[in-house]
Amino acid sequence: MGFLAGATVLLNTIIIDDFYTNALEVRAQALSMTYPKPEGTVFYPGKNSRESMLPPETDRMFSQILHEPVVGNRRMAHGRCRIALAGDPRPAEIHVDPNCVWAGIVYLTLPEHCQGGTEFYRHREYGTERAPVSDEEAQRIYGMPTRQTAVDTIIGRDGNDLSKWEKILTLPMRFNRCVLFRPFLWHTSGIEFGTTPENGRLIQLLFFQPAPKK
Repeated sequence: MGFLAGATVLLNTIIIDDFYTNALEVRAQALSMTYPKPEGTVFYPGKNSRESMLPPETDRMFSQILHEPVVGNRRMAHGRCRIALAGDPRPAEIHVDPNCVWAGIVYLTLPEHCQGGTEFYRHREYGTERAPVSDEEAQRIYGMPTRQTAVDTIIGRDGNDLSKWEKILTLPMRFNRCVLFRPFLWHTSGIEFGTTPENGRLIQLLFFQPAPKK
């Protein structure tokens, strides 16, 4: 048995259980936040909090976890929480997260209410598990001129048609579990559930971009 010398391994997903040492306090803080009705066009079910919460030295901590220098993308919902309940409209199914190099979720739903998890898919026609990350890939694999054109076309055409996709992985929901993944993977949030914030899908969102070079 041997290994490929010089092979490059791309880390795509990381799971950290028992993420917060004070998880019940974090959950209580998340539930105390304000969750306004979304304005404009959104592609997620549920409501995001107006406020955010992050532990000290977050960027440094996640840079160590991810083995690359990152900073939170404050232009996205980094550090905010989201509540999604059964019956909430779902504007999009399969998607990717733009403008970041890592995305993450901390599950804050209590164990007795946890359902589903973050789901990852393979596109049946193209056989790909992720969006193109360059124009060259878009041309070679998808026959489209640019990366953005390929993403927009595939998500717009097939994103809500699950018959076009094969589910390949579910990272199960578990209270106080942090799931980190590459945002260009074809993925969806899984099911919404519950009737109140206390028994519904409650998560914290994380989005990281490359740290500025010093």
